[in-house]
Amino acid sequence: MKKEKILELENVTKYYSSELVFEKINLQVVEGEVICLMGKSGSGKSTLLRCLDRLELIDNGIIKFRGVDISNIPLVELRKKIGIVFQDYNLFEHLTVMENLTIGLIKIKKYTKKESQKQALEILQKIDLVDKKDKYPDELSGGQKQRVAIARTLLMNPDILLLDEPTSALDKEMKESVLNLVKKLVQEKRTLIIVSHEEEFLRKISKKIYKLHNHHLISVM
Repeated sequence: MKKEKILELENVTKYYSSELVFEKINLQVVEGEVICLMGKSGSGKSTLLRCLDRLELIDNGIIKFRGVDISNIPLVELRKKIGIVFQDYNLFEHLTVMENLTIGLIKIKKYTKKESQKQALEILQKIDLVDKKDKYPDELSGGQKQRVAIARTLLMNPDILLLDEPTSALDKEMKESVLNLVKKLVQEKRTLIIVSHEEEFLRKISKKIYKLHNHHLISVM
């Protein structure tokens, strides 16, 4: 069965004031695909991810989700469909791991506290962090924070998961734990768009690797 085209970028261009970030970006993402983006720091990789979630607005072109211009999709609905995990985790420091995981389910998906906690426990087992459920973010390592941040987004069950430099600033052991989680997501046939410098790892998990270079998106493989 032919898989559905889930995301399309057509001639997408972005400026900051008069400074060009990238131009005429064309990309198609099919359901279940893993797309990887590389490029030098400041090349616009993270900005491109943020444009897909409408955290940044584009200046020209169009981005479509399942054939619909994302500018015509209510923001709350769009962010249920396209989840983003930031490189600095963005966990709520005053909430425990369990509270960080359940807050979106309760407030956005309107789940009961009991059902939210049940789902959170299931995903904590998956990422081997059940013993950290009552800890606060400042009691976790960088790798643990990143896995919790990914788990929190996964609980919203988005159609596409955007990962922005998931292993940046992590030591080798912590990096390994996050990369293993990403491998599991690939095996589950999740639709992923990953910004990363881990070229060797990216080549193992994806056949579609692109580089942002001189404001353009170039296919690497």
